[in-house]
Amino acid sequence: MKRKLNCFLLLAVLLFMQVAVAQNKKVTGTVTGAQDGLPLPGVNVLVRGTTIGTQTDFDGNYAIEAKSGDVLVFSYLGMKSQSLTVGASNTYNVSLQEDASQLEEVVVTALGLQKQKKALTYATQQVETEELTQARSVNVVEGLSGKVAGLSVTTGGSGVGSASKVLLRGNRSINGSSQPLYVVDGILLNGDISNISPDDIQEISVLKGANAAALYGSRANNGAIIITTKSGKGAKEGVTTNIGFTSTFADPILLTSFQNDYGQGSAGNYSPNAVTSWGPKFDGSQVAHWSNDPNSPEFGSTYAYEAQPDNVKDFFKTGYNVATNIGVNINSEDTNTFLGYTYTDAGGIIPGNNLNRHNITARINTKLTDKLKVDAKINYIRDDFSNVLASGEDFDNPLRYLYILPRNIRTQDIAHYKFLNDEGKLRQHYFRPNFNGGGNPYWSINHITNPRLDERVLGLLSLQYNITVDLSIMGRSTMDRTSRSEERLWYNDTYTRAPNGRYLKGANNSYDWNTDVLINYKKGISEDFALDLSAGANKRVFKSNDLIGDGTTFTIENFFALSNTADPTATETFDNFEVQSVYALAEVSYKNALFLNLTGRNDWSSTLPSANRSYFYPSVGLTAVVSDLVELPEFFSFLKLRGSWAEVGNDTNAFSLSRRADIRNGTLDINPVLPNPDLRPESTRSTEIGFDTRFMDNRFRFDLTWYKSNTFDQIFSTPTPTGSGIAARFQNGADVQNSGLEIVLGATIIESSDFSWDLDINFAKNNSEVLEIADGFDELTISTDFIRSYKLVKGGEFGDVYSRGFLRDDQGRVVVDALGLPQITPGLDVKIANFNPDWLGGIRNSFSYKDFSLSALIDIRQGGTIASFTEAILAGDGQLDYTAQGRDGSLVFGENVYKGETAVTETGASNNIAVNSEDLWNRVGGRNTPVGEAFIRDASNIRLRELVLGYAVSDRFLSKTFLTSARVSLVGRNLFFFSNKAENVDPEAVNSVDNSAEGREAFAPPTTRTFGVSLNLGF
Repeated sequence: MKRKLNCFLLLAVLLFMQVAVAQNKKVTGTVTGAQDGLPLPGVNVLVRGTTIGTQTDFDGNYAIEAKSGDVLVFSYLGMKSQSLTVGASNTYNVSLQEDASQLEEVVVTALGLQKQKKALTYATQQVETEELTQARSVNVVEGLSGKVAGLSVTTGGSGVGSASKVLLRGNRSINGSSQPLYVVDGILLNGDISNISPDDIQEISVLKGANAAALYGSRANNGAIIITTKSGKGAKEGVTTNIGFTSTFADPILLTSFQNDYGQGSAGNYSPNAVTSWGPKFDGSQVAHWSNDPNSPEFGSTYAYEAQPDNVKDFFKTGYNVATNIGVNINSEDTNTFLGYTYTDAGGIIPGNNLNRHNITARINTKLTDKLKVDAKINYIRDDFSNVLASGEDFDNPLRYLYILPRNIRTQDIAHYKFLNDEGKLRQHYFRPNFNGGGNPYWSINHITNPRLDERVLGLLSLQYNITVDLSIMGRSTMDRTSRSEERLWYNDTYTRAPNGRYLKGANNSYDWNTDVLINYKKGISEDFALDLSAGANKRVFKSNDLIGDGTTFTIENFFALSNTADPTATETFDNFEVQSVYALAEVSYKNALFLNLTGRNDWSSTLPSANRSYFYPSVGLTAVVSDLVELPEFFSFLKLRGSWAEVGNDTNAFSLSRRADIRNGTLDINPVLPNPDLRPESTRSTEIGFDTRFMDNRFRFDLTWYKSNTFDQIFSTPTPTGSGIAARFQNGADVQNSGLEIVLGATIIESSDFSWDLDINFAKNNSEVLEIADGFDELTISTDFIRSYKLVKGGEFGDVYSRGFLRDDQGRVVVDALGLPQITPGLDVKIANFNPDWLGGIRNSFSYKDFSLSALIDIRQGGTIASFTEAILAGDGQLDYTAQGRDGSLVFGENVYKGETAVTETGASNNIAVNSEDLWNRVGGRNTPVGEAFIRDASNIRLRELVLGYAVSDRFLSKTFLTSARVSLVGRNLFFFSNKAENVDPEAVNSVDNSAEGREAFAPPTTRTFGVSLNLGF
């Protein structure tokens, strides 16, 4: 009996051991992507119904304890989850399929974190990068136009390579920038991406509001544009190479319409020295030539008095943009390397306005150990400008002098822009020598020049250590370093600005250095719940210094050296501040369908008083993928609801806490702005709700977002009473509100084996309102010039433009004087314009037929107005087509000119007094006191922004060659306007990227139409 008992116990122990062994079984395997077969790191592997889980390593390998019968669930961003039951085998390899029903994209968000698009609680859009490299602009920012709902782009007036301004959801900052923050591979830029090579860009994510970018801190209250550059990831092992070549040509779209009936003079009389075209009608008779070159055969002679319709057009040349790129991927099992070089040779439509650009990039991602990864990058950019153009109504702008050329001035005469006088000295050839505000445009482009060299280095070093499969830590240091050296040369005999010559030499160096650390914990805590936690800290250090030497009156004519000037002066400025930050974010998800996101950040800024130096701002967002939570009708492919609230703080400029003293020309210069020791950080609070839905197997897409943001406690200066000893004082104030609606529509209209047609539409409407200014102020003047005042007025929109207007009676009728000319208000107090559009839109059609593709982008701007200073000056000079009417004295204001107005005399009687054209346009036009109301132009326009016709060589042909890919495309940008209500100007052309440049047009370079070819080869 005892022996039987012992045998039974032995059998029980053996059975128990067998069960124990089964429970402790180690399951291993590799997870790859079905599309490319590449290993997938970071895949969640969970034993269903338990908290046991792990993640795949860098090579896609996993190991987990499980028993037979357990179900393993494999999930990964953008992939379909997959389940398998553990059986007798100890190894299970899994291949995951892409999941189109879950918003395929994995997008890069704040701090470089990758998120499922379906998990985002705010609006974001991705921009296709392929066409940025084909229908390319010298400034890559211009390639964003029309592609993102709510994003507007305007271009400055300095010619080729000019800066561009990007707005997301309107202007909001009074004293600072309203542009978004640009981030490249985690590098927070001190500027934009205008000189980044599009060939290096892998993807672009546009985070539209404060809700999306709150974690980036002070600079992100206007949204953020996140750039991920190529790193070699995804390329085949070994060495692969891509070579690209793009050549485009540009010609000006001349919109200004000149009259060709009357020439130099005034009151109908000819004068060879006149700068206006109010002379007699052209009749071909011989008149005195204007040449001031005694050695010219034209000097003292006569020539035919006749129209020169092309004297403006002849000034411009064909522009070009030739870009050559080579990209090399060197990949091994543990390392991805990308090397890129792009050379851009660009010339503007204005002679001498050229740019040579070099972009050199090296990036390496490597796995040093099973747990340690390194990402390092260096990007060197060199921009060599031969001549950066002056813009606007500046006396150095050649277009200012070109457009006011009298209509009888021959190209061959004005192109003879210089001569040597009897003393052998260089002098300007012009019909009115030494005229204040006049000059030869050809002299301007040759002898008023601004060569400039910009060098930029972007650096990144990032280390990520996986402490466990769930816990990792990253340390990263990034830098954006720029240096600029430039000269400005004015030759002797440059009227107004430098009759005795002038020379300026400047140098600027700056860097923006960000260092941060980020700890991330990601864990599937049950079959339904997952947790993603991050916490980090950042230190930003910014330094900048400027040194400018300026001198006038040369001792030796046209010898450009500061020591050759009579009164050289030096100005040196510097900027230095630091921001320290800590931040945290948490995402809790339920069934990978319900996502709660929380963030918080605290900044300490050196630019604020110690009592207010610390400021905290949070955000919260909730997203529900309804289609994953409940069963919807088969018609629905996807439905997501989202909402979020955020607050973002902001500091101010350096050295705003004390009254600054500078030494200039040996004297002490006290800054006239009084500091405020109680300054508070400004804040932007933003609320956003929206939904994203897709129908019929994702063939139809609809995304809608409503938002509202308020930017308050802004820091700016307000004027003080005269005699107080100071001109202005800093203070907190204002509340600028922006609210609006954004819609993104998409449809795959036709999809077959040979032919497809996709349609994408975006629409955005933003409403701006200034709710408050400051105590004691209902309006604030930001900028004033000859034609307008750019103001913020309580109850108005951001960017209202005020000017002189027509004097009106109580019924709104224009009052004319005894001569029949309209009477004018005395100051810049009549609201005339606001550049903000009623709405923006873009329509993109994409077609493919076998190996051919066609993409066309239509860009729409509806509403908004501008004041055209160009028209005001040209009308006053008698240059424009409509000034030819009524030179016989037959104009009646309100009848055959300004027909939309009702005019009365001072007695209230209907106006029937005839006037001549010269008197009328001298009354309302000209440079010094123009009537802005007379030159308001509707900014609405529709244009064909982009067109790409491509052919990709079929694999059946490439298989017989050494090429792996080949594509050739015909490309075009701004090919034509479908409509342009401004008629004589392009409303997008502004003088600069400053907020106050909006709503005013002044002698901007013509918009260019570009067309050419793009070739890309893979090896």
